[in-house]
Amino acid sequence: RAFDTGLQCILNCQIKEGDNLLVWCQQHDNVTLLPQNARTFEPAAICNGESSEIVLMLMSIKNPDKAIIRSIQSAVKWFNSSKIIGLKVKTIDAPKVQYRYHTTNIDRVVEEDASAPPIWTRYYELLTHKPLFCNRDSKPVYSLAQVDRERRTGYTWYIYSPQEVLDSYPEWQKRWSPDWNVRK
Repeated sequence: RAFDTGLQCILNCQIKEGDNLLVWCQQHDNVTLLPQNARTFEPAAICNGESSEIVLMLMSIKNPDKAIIRSIQSAVKWFNSSKIIGLKVKTIDAPKVQYRYHTTNIDRVVEEDASAPPIWTRYYELLTHKPLFCNRDSKPVYSLAQVDRERRTGYTWYIYSPQEVLDSYPEWQKRWSPDWNVRK
């Protein structure tokens, strides 16, 4: 019963825009279930990393009901549409700097690379769906270059975890939703 209650909470937290379900935020309000800010550099946003783990868990459920199937299908559709093609994050050497929370002798830059695998940003802005980044001052920025080096090297802004969901989808879809392939 506790699992079913938790599962229902997960389904209720899925971000909804109009009639469309997307994925989840990093944190949700405990009463309204709406997306909430976490730490100062973690804005209320569409969050692909945590959402990937949720979807993989949902895909593992034996005999999913219609709500779970819709939730997974919607998330897969979001991951497929939000992937970024032709970019990679490169780690480069940089002068050593001691910050309050870590020391680094690297920096991270985004480069164009036609052969790069799909990549996703950790956050996408609510409503606009633009890739979203943030500094410790809580002010949103829209490129990794605008993020202070302390946060560029001390946080993961680009991720690959949605690819695991997309790779798992064909087998799941054939079994649980053979007439509804959101990747076509």
